[in-house]
Amino acid sequence: MNNHIEGVGEVARPATLKDKLSNFWYHYKWHSVAAIIAIIAILVCSLQFCSKESYDIHIMYAGSKSIGRTVTDGTPAEIETICTSLKRVAEDFDGDGKITVNFTDYIYYSSEELDKLGANVDSSYVSGDKKSLEGALEFSEYYLCFISEAVYEEYNDVGGLDMFAPLPVYDGVEYYSNNAIRLSSLNFYKMPGIANLPEDTLVCIRVPNVLAAKDKDHVQHIENANRMLDTIISFKID
Repeated sequence: MNNHIEGVGEVARPATLKDKLSNFWYHYKWHSVAAIIAIIAILVCSLQFCSKESYDIHIMYAGSKSIGRTVTDGTPAEIETICTSLKRVAEDFDGDGKITVNFTDYIYYSSEELDKLGANVDSSYVSGDKKSLEGALEFSEYYLCFISEAVYEEYNDVGGLDMFAPLPVYDGVEYYSNNAIRLSSLNFYKMPGIANLPEDTLVCIRVPNVLAAKDKDHVQHIENANRMLDTIISFKID
């Protein structure tokens, strides 16, 4: 006699896509969240990199002169005039078919200059620019520098190390030191906008810090700065 009794139950239905997704989310929710965040970060960085404009040369000015940025009666802003003159001696270093100059400036006053200005100076603005200047001198793409004597004296010697590199020996120029040339001794000083910079302006090349010296982009920026310095020194007025 067969005592086996067949059980009666529901037949399992195939899992739907919704079920599979729900199960996957249950087990891998935080993994998925982390992956989404990583993808978004990569996309943002990629967009920023693609939209970042490439410049052939980066140049800084630091000193007591405030460079104008407003257009008056159709006359180009002073900073535009300076950049136009700088383009005369720049090259298409990145080979994109155009010459672009990234010029930035920082206000810096010596203690003597601050004493003379007294209440006529915005101390918070000057303090902010000084901090920005110190950051740029420490690590930035600005290797070709037009700086005042006061800036040079304040920052050239950093813990026994020179902030600015020794320069080649050029004929017919006036040296402030072995790593600084007086801009006023060059023909280039007669160029529009450049001629408005103070007479104590010095031309220097920044020394890269340890990290920048190993970075190929910064090495290229330094090479470009030195090549442009050669052109500035040899520049002749047409």
